[in-house]
Amino acid sequence: MGLKHYKFQPNEYVLVMKNGKMVNQGLGLSFFCNTLSTSMSVVPTVSFDTSFAFDDIMTSDFQRINVQGDISYIIRDYEKVAGMIDFSYTDPTAYMGKKNEAKQVMGKRITNLAKTSISKYINEKDVKTVIQSQEQLASFLTEEITTNKAIEEFGLDVVTVSILAVSPQPETKKALEAATREEILQQQDDAIYKRRNAAIEQERIVKENELNTEIKVAEKEREKQEKAIAAQMSIQEKSAQANMQKLNDDTKYKEEKLRAEEAYKLSSWTMCKESDDARHATSMARNKYALEETELENKSIKAKADAQAYANEAILKAFSSVDKEILLAILLSGMDSKTLIAKAFNSLAENAGKIGNLNISPDLLEALTNASEAE
Repeated sequence: MGLKHYKFQPNEYVLVMKNGKMVNQGLGLSFFCNTLSTSMSVVPTVSFDTSFAFDDIMTSDFQRINVQGDISYIIRDYEKVAGMIDFSYTDPTAYMGKKNEAKQVMGKRITNLAKTSISKYINEKDVKTVIQSQEQLASFLTEEITTNKAIEEFGLDVVTVSILAVSPQPETKKALEAATREEILQQQDDAIYKRRNAAIEQERIVKENELNTEIKVAEKEREKQEKAIAAQMSIQEKSAQANMQKLNDDTKYKEEKLRAEEAYKLSSWTMCKESDDARHATSMARNKYALEETELENKSIKAKADAQAYANEAILKAFSSVDKEILLAILLSGMDSKTLIAKAFNSLAENAGKIGNLNISPDLLEALTNASEAE
């Protein structure tokens, strides 16, 4: 019998063709058809996962790298995929074999594209960089596959790309582990060194803080002392200014006093001078008057002397005609005994050349003296 009923799952896209023409298509169709004139293709709508493992990819330093990963994808264009890959449906058993073969074909195509992209990335980097850039490799591979036109031509869409492992060959791994071990030990030594340095630095910071604190305390103490000194100096300055003002006042007072005393002295001197001048004038007047009196007196005395001389001259002229002996007798008559004795001895002295010897006894001299005293 050629007439048969078919019922498909919701995750199956069915393409129904009759006499080489598309007569029906859709998800999860259910229909009767003549198997003698009708053909069908059933394309799954579920996602597919394909895993890969590459161990022959070379780095820039000629080291082989093992890369393991997984790519998930789905069929986007069912009609295009059905035209490129055999998804024809006759019976469930035969369809499952064709489905697995189609899955392998699609996985192979995606894996080849993935290997090309991974080789492109790893060939430009050294082994250390590659094994440390797993996430970067996954991002790079995702971008390369999703933008690849071949994927679009296949009618596929890549859902996710995962890089499960990036590892070197065992020998390289051992060498890297040794180098890494040494590096880790060096880092450990560096860490110990840095920790010691950090401890020393912390101790230095503590000491520096203590020193800064001491410096600040010393500065505060110095500022305090400077303020005290400044206050003391201000007090001393004010005291000095007060003393200077007092000294100036005393000096001014002394100067004024001195000027007053000098003015007084000058006034007194002026008065004294005026008094002296007055006294001098009075004295001069008195001297002048005394001089005039003396001159008058001298003139009077001179006049008297002239008169006396004139009288004496007249008397002498009168006596000039009188005998000397008579005149002598007249003069002696009025003299006392002492005068007469003196006159007698004077006469003896005048005539000593005419006298040979002259004896005067003490008795005679005594008698003459007594007689003179008696008179």
